[in-house]
Amino acid sequence: MYQPTSQSSGPPNDQHKYYPPPPTFNNNNTYGDQAHIEYGQQQQSYSQQPPNYGVPPPPLDQQQQPYTEGEKIKPSKGWNDVWAIILWLCNLGAFIALAVIALSTYTNHKGSYNGVQSENAYPGLTFDTSTLMIYGFSAIIGFGISFLYLILANLFPKPLIVATFIGSIIVYFGVTIYYFVEHYYSAAIVFLIFSCLYVACFFWWRSRIPFATVMLQTITKITKSHPSTIIIGIISLIIQTAFSFLFMFTTIGIYQAWYSSASNNSQLNCAMVFLVFSFYWTSQVITYVTHVTIAGIFATVYFLNDGVRHPVWGSAKRALTTSFGSICFGALLIAIINLVRYFLSIARANTDNACMAFFICIIQCIVNCAAGLFEWFNYYAFSGVAIYGKAFVPTARQTWTMIKDRGIEAMINDNLIGNVLFMGGLLVGVLCSLLGYIYLIVSNPPYNRDGGMTPVVIMICFLVGASMFSTIATVISSGVATTFVCLAEDPEALRRSQPELYEKIRETWPRIAQGV
Repeated sequence: MYQPTSQSSGPPNDQHKYYPPPPTFNNNNTYGDQAHIEYGQQQQSYSQQPPNYGVPPPPLDQQQQPYTEGEKIKPSKGWNDVWAIILWLCNLGAFIALAVIALSTYTNHKGSYNGVQSENAYPGLTFDTSTLMIYGFSAIIGFGISFLYLILANLFPKPLIVATFIGSIIVYFGVTIYYFVEHYYSAAIVFLIFSCLYVACFFWWRSRIPFATVMLQTITKITKSHPSTIIIGIISLIIQTAFSFLFMFTTIGIYQAWYSSASNNSQLNCAMVFLVFSFYWTSQVITYVTHVTIAGIFATVYFLNDGVRHPVWGSAKRALTTSFGSICFGALLIAIINLVRYFLSIARANTDNACMAFFICIIQCIVNCAAGLFEWFNYYAFSGVAIYGKAFVPTARQTWTMIKDRGIEAMINDNLIGNVLFMGGLLVGVLCSLLGYIYLIVSNPPYNRDGGMTPVVIMICFLVGASMFSTIATVISSGVATTFVCLAEDPEALRRSQPELYEKIRETWPRIAQGV
């Protein structure tokens, strides 16, 4: 297992290595307390020895012995999980092809309602072009709230946690009352359950708020000293917003191009399923590229403090080359799960049978719990990808084994940052979906006379808003996840770089401060 060593000289300009980087050793190198590490020349071929997790930790003086070359971490070369890159590029090519078809026919298929001409009185399952307005508003609102949340997290990290709890509870109760007034009972019951659960969670989790506050303050302190993390978050948010707009245009355009009231629209249905899946996949790729890039920056600060200037360049290069296949692989798994969740939401919203709705709701709960656990695990795995630069599956296995051995999983369970960000994402998605519902009620578009498209519009608005927040929240969540993974690798480095956080952790979880 790698642990940092002290060197007297400063780092060179070459930053294209994984962190923690293999230092250059001589016979006198020992484990020291300095934060700066000298980079060696281009890494040679090392054979990494797996850590023996079953052996008790040695005494402190034995932990600080010189290291052999076999114990260094060797960054992977080349491209990992290339098959996932090829598959994602095929998916992106198909999406672009549909976008070209949609945009080329967008202005050529206008009926009396700026939509598709219908051959009978039934308007059919199609959007008219005015629906683009509500999707655009959802994207703008999602962008604005997400950006504001990031700014507030940097300015007021301590009150933000409590404010997110209270704000989510107030908004959810407000949405519940609104849906009851509008007689949209299925949605009202769901939000009522969420509201009650959040009230209970607030009282259950109050004791965890102090540690979450220290963690958030530590992360925002690093983002202030390295503004490139915020810039990366803003750039990814802009890219996500642009892709969301393209998805909206493509969705409406494909409806205009392929809808027919005289057929079962099998081609259209297949295209819409693919578009939703492609949107999920590409959105996750954007999020994970952002996560891996920012994780590389936080890992650099953790192990080297300020020993590297502008670590963003090397980190971004690795995320877009060596680790890009691993990113596509992990994003594919999440996209499949999200597609299943989407189908379940649509099925529940369109059923009039109370027993069937209850049964679907149970399945949704099971799938959502499994999805949440997988997404949680995935995020820490990608922090390991950013640090070690290996393929997705072995890195995920190695990272989780190391976290369990150190006892980090107990601290992760007590950390509220993920819950706070999850609430924030739901909050943005709910506000966007509420906007979509209000639009349908006020405008009463011709394609939705019978209310058949209400669940679809609401779900797409929720998807757009939540995706926006997920991208910008990556700045905070990446820092938290990477700190935990680095802590499992070398807790002593945290004592040097972030002593306040280290002491808080040592007092509460003394096992973590022990050697491995």
